[in-house]
Amino acid sequence: MKAATVDVGNGVRLYYEERGEGPALLFVHGMWGTCRFFHKQFEELSARFRVIALDLRGHGRSSMTLEDQTVPAYARDLHAFVNLLGLRDFIGIGWSMGALVWWDYYLQFGVAGLRALIDIDQPPSDWRSPEIPGGLLTLDALRDWHYRLQTDRNGFMREVIPMMFARPPDEADMAWMLDEMTRAPAVIAAAEMVDQSLREYQHMLFGYPVPTLACTGAHSAQPRAGMQMIVDRVRQGRLQVFEGCGHCLFLEDATAFNRSVVEFAAELG
Repeated sequence: MKAATVDVGNGVRLYYEERGEGPALLFVHGMWGTCRFFHKQFEELSARFRVIALDLRGHGRSSMTLEDQTVPAYARDLHAFVNLLGLRDFIGIGWSMGALVWWDYYLQFGVAGLRALIDIDQPPSDWRSPEIPGGLLTLDALRDWHYRLQTDRNGFMREVIPMMFARPPDEADMAWMLDEMTRAPAVIAAAEMVDQSLREYQHMLFGYPVPTLACTGAHSAQPRAGMQMIVDRVRQGRLQVFEGCGHCLFLEDATAFNRSVVEFAAELG
């Protein structure tokens, strides 16, 4: 396993891990997550692919900047990262907020080397709206989450983590995930949450040219209608539901998810 950092400009250094050879898979984690969440993908997929996962700014082991903790900034950092590693014709994989980052990447830079996208359980917006009536967030929920992040962050995270699974993780898994998700100062974590929560990408999906596999857990809190919207609007999309799984389907059933990645890559030719 290779672990390194790269300077993407403006004093921002991104930490990443890499393993394997072959066609590249570039994983982008969700809000408060890190590249370590993809350890089961490194283990299995690196036999066929060059597996790369990074920590976005304000997350994990990357720079903790106090300014520009926004999805567009993460997309610009990601584009610089792709260029620095010389990636071409790769598959982008975005879990939760990571999918929003990939959509903003397209808005700013076009395809820019991206061959296909795998969206792990992220509708085009988390906001409850007429278009996505089952969206996770309301103004009251956002207000409560923002307050709790800055007053009882560890206690709040201990409630959030089980919500991401169909079956609550054991204490050992809870411990490492809590450690990864609390590496940023609370004020940065709160800024990340507010910006992500207010982003909406449903309208840019019309005609999105990148083949897209949308993955969701059968027991995810994310609205199925929001995930279906993705495949209905992109030029070439497919929805796959993982039984017995929640938001972290790639951890709960890594074998099935990894098999889907292999099959999707094979379909691309």
